[in-house]
Amino acid sequence: QNNPLFRFLSSLKLAVISILTLAAVLAVATVLESLYGMRGAHALVYGQLWFYGVLGMLATNVLCAALSRYPWKRHQIGFVVTHLGILILLFGSYLTMQFGVDGNLPVVQGQSDSEVILNNLQLFVSDPEAGRSQVFPLRDSATRKDGRLLEVALSPSDKLVVDSFFPRAKVIKSVEASSVGLGIPAVHVELFNDRFDIDEWLTAVGPEAPTELNLGPAILSLQKLWNADQLKRFEKGEVATPAPKKISKGFVQINFQGKQYRVDIEDGLRGWVPLAGTGFSLHVERYMPYAVVEKNKLINRGNKPINPTVQVLVKNDAGAEEQHTLFANFPDFATLHRKANGTPQPAFGVTLRMVASQPEGPMGGVRGKLLFAQSPDNKKLLYRILGKENKQIGAGEVTVGQETATGWMDLKFRVTEWIPAATSIEKPVYVEKVQGAESFPGALHVDRQRADGSSTGEGFWLIEGGSSGVSVGNRMLEVGFSRNRLSLPFRIQLEKFTMGTDPGTTKAATYESDVQVQDSNKKDAPKAHISMNEPLQYGGYTFYQASYQLREGQEPLSVFSVNFDPGRWVKYAGSLIMVYGILIMFIMNPHYWDIILGRKRS
Repeated sequence: QNNPLFRFLSSLKLAVISILTLAAVLAVATVLESLYGMRGAHALVYGQLWFYGVLGMLATNVLCAALSRYPWKRHQIGFVVTHLGILILLFGSYLTMQFGVDGNLPVVQGQSDSEVILNNLQLFVSDPEAGRSQVFPLRDSATRKDGRLLEVALSPSDKLVVDSFFPRAKVIKSVEASSVGLGIPAVHVELFNDRFDIDEWLTAVGPEAPTELNLGPAILSLQKLWNADQLKRFEKGEVATPAPKKISKGFVQINFQGKQYRVDIEDGLRGWVPLAGTGFSLHVERYMPYAVVEKNKLINRGNKPINPTVQVLVKNDAGAEEQHTLFANFPDFATLHRKANGTPQPAFGVTLRMVASQPEGPMGGVRGKLLFAQSPDNKKLLYRILGKENKQIGAGEVTVGQETATGWMDLKFRVTEWIPAATSIEKPVYVEKVQGAESFPGALHVDRQRADGSSTGEGFWLIEGGSSGVSVGNRMLEVGFSRNRLSLPFRIQLEKFTMGTDPGTTKAATYESDVQVQDSNKKDAPKAHISMNEPLQYGGYTFYQASYQLREGQEPLSVFSVNFDPGRWVKYAGSLIMVYGILIMFIMNPHYWDIILGRKRS
């Protein structure tokens, strides 16, 4: 105890420094977690060696402070028990950090899964024919990293270099020219006048019929012509275009959990129309071609579709109803008007939009049609402009970058890019900070380089969970990017995912999942409802509702946070012992009793 180092390690000064340092680190980590998510906080704080050092410094101070009083006297029992509780608590935290499981389990609605995605990143290179695979660890990060992050030798003169890493990315689909000359026609069209400017990619997906794109003031189409007869007929204006479905008033478009549904207004006026697979039905209460507000009431002024508007009811399978008012000319206007039955249940989470058959409004006029066709030899891009009653206004060959008047609404069009043989690819866009509960995959860019470090120009992006083929000599290798995984001894099936939104918006307010545990070792595996405040505990693991993904045209994906904490009960025991120690110190200190009983000390 006379050792200067021991006196410092057991001193109150070090205790104050340790506690204040730990408090400051945890406060900073909390802020970082709000900006970059739990993985970002782990990469910056919790997974760092210096954080273990801060906890070790506190544990050393607590141990030395208790030993400095040895041999302990009766009145020091509370002091010793309290410090013992702190040490047990810190030991439990160490067990959690070293041997615990903290990952994510994404499950698609209607499917089951048991693969927990952990935090450790890895790049793998496998040779399927030889049955060999190599795994290369990657260091996680809270923010974007660029540079030579990892090198993998494929041969003495060939290597892969990871030169960019996104911890969070949005995947954007884009169109690029096919490297082998095989693909589909694609044009980037700009439609504009002095009041607005719209630009879109148009691809000829179908092998025969044109692909149409409705831009509001005009309908655009693109098709591939396969022979001289089709080319001749198009140039003469004889090629039939697919007529849209005849709708006298228009339709209501419903978006729910990443899927779209539509109900014809005339069908909705006749009664309730069920939306398959959603549990909702829709009924159009009222259709107003020319809606105006008079004396705080919405009325119809005439039969001409100047401001087409509908009032609709949405009913869930429990019989609760919502009323929405939809304006064709103002699709972004908040549609949720009120609860039809006045009950306080949360919003259903559906968003609706009215699309009129021939909308007239601020733009005025009737839609025109702009038709594009690629010649059979892929050397020409032709266009035709149609006006009222499909009457041809103009035709010719497209010159990329040249403005051409359409003859309606003072509009002009310009083809800014034309790709005769295109392919659709996915590219990641860096997401700087977390956005609510939505989860984003990681992404990294891999460059193929020669031995001297020069690029071969064969770089590619890998989205987390994906892979790409790489040819090396006469072998085809698979290069993939993923996080390491843990297989649970049971499966979680997602029966239904539900998301509630703030009224009149698409912002998530609540999200929850109904799941079924599938365990071959137990006949009566439980069902459970998991929400943000109601986890599922099973098999030693705890499942929390963490986030979700709504994907266009696909079933929703629910992401569960999976936690296995071997130090949980040790930490509980340490906390309880620490409380008992504090209580003993209070009971055995006569000074506190003098204060409570109002006695004066002599």
